[in-house]
Amino acid sequence: MHRSKKKGPTGPRSIAGKRISSMNALKNGVFAKTPVLPFEDDRTYERHVKAMFASLDPQDALQEQLAQQIADSLWRGNRQEVRAVIHRDEVFKDLTPQVMASMLELDAEQTEHAPAFLVTPNHRFGKAVLQDARKLLTKYDHLMANAKGIANYEMVWRNYAELFGALNHWIGDRVSPPLMMANNQGINIAWQQSPKKVEQYLRRFGVHLWYVVHFEELRPHIRTWSAVWYFLKGKHSKDVEQCDEAVMKERRICQSLLDTYYKMRKSQVEFAFMRHSELVVKKPQAFDAVAKAVEESALASA
Repeated sequence: MHRSKKKGPTGPRSIAGKRISSMNALKNGVFAKTPVLPFEDDRTYERHVKAMFASLDPQDALQEQLAQQIADSLWRGNRQEVRAVIHRDEVFKDLTPQVMASMLELDAEQTEHAPAFLVTPNHRFGKAVLQDARKLLTKYDHLMANAKGIANYEMVWRNYAELFGALNHWIGDRVSPPLMMANNQGINIAWQQSPKKVEQYLRRFGVHLWYVVHFEELRPHIRTWSAVWYFLKGKHSKDVEQCDEAVMKERRICQSLLDTYYKMRKSQVEFAFMRHSELVVKKPQAFDAVAKAVEESALASA
């Protein structure tokens, strides 16, 4: 009894096994046999392909092949854009608000309490927010000039009710108990007994208001220093540029495929129109002969 000999390795038979096997040649996501990498969602890819096919509406096997290539090229291009964003985030990861404030040569207190939006030059404040911030900053400056070192802020807060209400909202749930009583009729006892703590948060809030009011003036300087930071981070900025080049390359490939696709569609439509013109039913020549005979007979009778 002879055992059957296998001609060679048959490979995995399960769907999961085949999927893993298809990743064997994967190197940094560049030479994948499938456009869907392990961390990407198959269903999202399928919806993407269906949307591309619905948009391109391929009419034959060749057009379907091109439509698939276009869908895959767009998929890869989107992936490269995500990769570029990650590298950009890496460049600015260490650019903290404190570092930016230091580069802007602001004072120690402003540097220590620099807000998160200081490293986001595209951040915008509405007109109402700016208007309120200017009013509050004026009240804050007046309070600091006239009531600094007070033993109990309960004695003065009513003269600055709007400022203390905004401070209470700004502190939020970060500290317990809240600065103001539940009915907003006074400062909580715990805060009354800690005037230095009240002053500490007042000063932080004052710095925040200053940044909001002066952010528009700081914006161009923030952009300049952000650019300096980007180019000083040579390695990471080079990685971003390489990713951008990869995105542009993939987009050019996709555009070339689209041009080929639509040229094919156009030529097929023109060819179909030409064939239609050739196949238009013409009057048979026999009808011409009959008409001529009738005409000649009529002339002879006359």
